[in-house]
Amino acid sequence: MKKITLIFFLMAFTAGVFGLNQLSYNPRGLYVNSIEKALQIPEKDIDLATAVLLVGKRWQPDIKINDYRQRIDDIALTVLDRLAGQSPLADGRRTTNIINQLLFDELGFSPVKNADNPEDLFLHSVLDNKRGYCLSLSILYLSVGERLGLPLHGVVVPGHFFVRYSDGTNSFNIETTQKGVHPTDNHYIDEFNVPQNKDRAVYLENLDKKATIGCFFNNLANVYSDLDDIENAYYYQQRAVDINPQLAEARTNLGNILLRKNRIDSAIQQYLAALRINPSDAKTHHNLANAYNQQGSTDKAIKLYTKAMNLDPNFMEVYNGLAQAYHSKGMSNKAIDILEKAIDINSVNADIYITLGSIQQDKEDYDDAIANYRLALVYKNDSISAAYGLAYCYFQKEMYYDAIEQFRAALFYEPDHAPSHFGLGLVYGKLGWRTDEIAAYQNVIKIDPNMAAAWQNLAQIYMSQNQYALAVPMYQRAIELAEPSAEIFYNLGVAYSQQEQYSQARQCYSKAVQLRPNYPEAHNNLAITLYMLGEYEQALKHADIAAEQGFKVSDDLLNQLYHILGIE
Repeated sequence: MKKITLIFFLMAFTAGVFGLNQLSYNPRGLYVNSIEKALQIPEKDIDLATAVLLVGKRWQPDIKINDYRQRIDDIALTVLDRLAGQSPLADGRRTTNIINQLLFDELGFSPVKNADNPEDLFLHSVLDNKRGYCLSLSILYLSVGERLGLPLHGVVVPGHFFVRYSDGTNSFNIETTQKGVHPTDNHYIDEFNVPQNKDRAVYLENLDKKATIGCFFNNLANVYSDLDDIENAYYYQQRAVDINPQLAEARTNLGNILLRKNRIDSAIQQYLAALRINPSDAKTHHNLANAYNQQGSTDKAIKLYTKAMNLDPNFMEVYNGLAQAYHSKGMSNKAIDILEKAIDINSVNADIYITLGSIQQDKEDYDDAIANYRLALVYKNDSISAAYGLAYCYFQKEMYYDAIEQFRAALFYEPDHAPSHFGLGLVYGKLGWRTDEIAAYQNVIKIDPNMAAAWQNLAQIYMSQNQYALAVPMYQRAIELAEPSAEIFYNLGVAYSQQEQYSQARQCYSKAVQLRPNYPEAHNNLAITLYMLGEYEQALKHADIAAEQGFKVSDDLLNQLYHILGIE
């Protein structure tokens, strides 16, 4: 079996090389086994198709690169056959017209409207599905062209990619999303807001193969980022910037990834570099504003959000960011004015209504917040944020059954939404449904073990049921997770006291009065605990403090202490 397999492999390989020999095309790049090695060889030796297929094999390990290369070879051989002996270079327009007819009319390769499906990026899946977007269709086109020896180049403009034929004498653009038509450079300048700085960086330039691969890496990183695979996203995005440092989108996208990795200063540097290349990009101004917001530089963020809004008045995310920045500065009315302006521009944007609802919720304008959350759900009925916000407002208005319905709606779309489970716990507590309340908080802990409030509320339930031994570890976990709180230490002290574990109780009450000296209940309980431990002078001291702070200390306790200490 091994011998037969080997012979079959050699036959298949020989067939591929024979086709390439007909095309006078057999670069070193056909024999590399990783994209990193492909990028290390000289530009003239790179085989673009092989390089991109090697990346695709990491995505889908079972693909057979030789099979896909053979399909590209076959397309090129068909073009060569239709040229009937004429050199592909003799008439570039004729050759590319044959490619256009073959790819788009006969084989049926077509563009997709949205570049959000990984299957539309990789060369192997584009060949399988016969669809792609601007970059992936252009890579296919370039791969066919390089087998024919055509002087084709990838060309990038902000948010778009196409092909250019350029032999030093003749030059024309090839738009792969429109069956190979030939738009002028001015079309791309106007349509895609190409930077008007003197050299325009890499935009509208003839790219070499490595630069084209860098553009592919930029798009590939977005795929991994959408899948929350941040490490792979970072790897390919950094490579994209290394290859094309003047590609503003690559800088911006690297900034986005760094921001998700909480490397805020590094993200800001990438955004600033992107804006030096393309100062009129609204999205980069918006993302830089987000970074400054995370950094706490709210005033800088407001200036950048405003700039982004002026550059693109229809960019709804900017209005959200600007409103939230003003709200964080206590300028809620200004924030609401901005959101109402956004609604005048786009009255069906759910996110605007959600942000407006959240600000009104913070102002305790629950009726207005409810109205806006309901509108958000009209336009986006699966919005978890809107359902959760609506449930919270219902809870605050003591409309508990309505709150339950909305918390459950949020959980229908995201079963592991810990805040909604927590909200259900609060509602069940108000309704006295203890079993359901416990189950809700237990769900929170399973999903988010670091939510201190869930541990604390669960401990409170066990305290109310006199299950002090169960309450103790809950309070201890809450203490580990939360900011130091006198109340938690006090409650833990009570749990220890009820179990007559006085040494542990003393530590808790002592911590409570340390955190809040004016805490008469804690002083009183500490006095009782010290009495039980035989520390009578300290017990009397805290009993007196409790009394001074207005607590009615037990006369029996005071009389016992006076007697023991010999005080008349």
